[in-house]
Amino acid sequence: MQIDYNILITYGAATKKYEKGSVIFREGSIPHFFHQIVEGEVKLFSRNNEGKDFIQGMFASGQTFGEAPVLLDKIYPSTAQAIKDCVIIRITREKLLNILKDFPDITHQMVFSLAERIYQKAVSAQTLLCHTPEEKILSFFHTIKDTTQKKDHILIPFTRQQIADFTSLRVETVIRTLLRMHKQKKINIIEHKIYF
Repeated sequence: MQIDYNILITYGAATKKYEKGSVIFREGSIPHFFHQIVEGEVKLFSRNNEGKDFIQGMFASGQTFGEAPVLLDKIYPSTAQAIKDCVIIRITREKLLNILKDFPDITHQMVFSLAERIYQKAVSAQTLLCHTPEEKILSFFHTIKDTTQKKDHILIPFTRQQIADFTSLRVETVIRTLLRMHKQKKINIIEHKIYF
């Protein structure tokens, strides 16, 4: 979901730059801004007591992230971090609510965007319930393929570490499982890139 840049600026939004690796907001902090990426990439993740990350989403130019806590005025349940240098346009909750009141079509788009995210979270939960590493990885790959709506082989746009973080597996387990799946012709690995 993307709100027109000119509308955001008219209502008082400002851009902010974040270097790769910078934290945009932390789990447990109070939300002050609605965030929309102008350029760059952001990951949303949670970290367990053992220091293992679980990626909840990856977002790129034109996408928004962290909307639910801002709208609900509740603490962030995850951390947002720039995985590339980013330019993000930010607007306060109060000004965002004014936009939603003044532009019903934006409100309509946001409802469906949030519904899609809720649906994807439910699908992701199914991945975590799979028993074997292969089942988890295949479930994750099917989810990616479903979102692209392509029937042919697709490039999996994530590193082995990111796949591990999405599936709650160790990166070593992901590497071994991917190699076995490649030998079984369930996936293709060409020049270190994964195709499913």
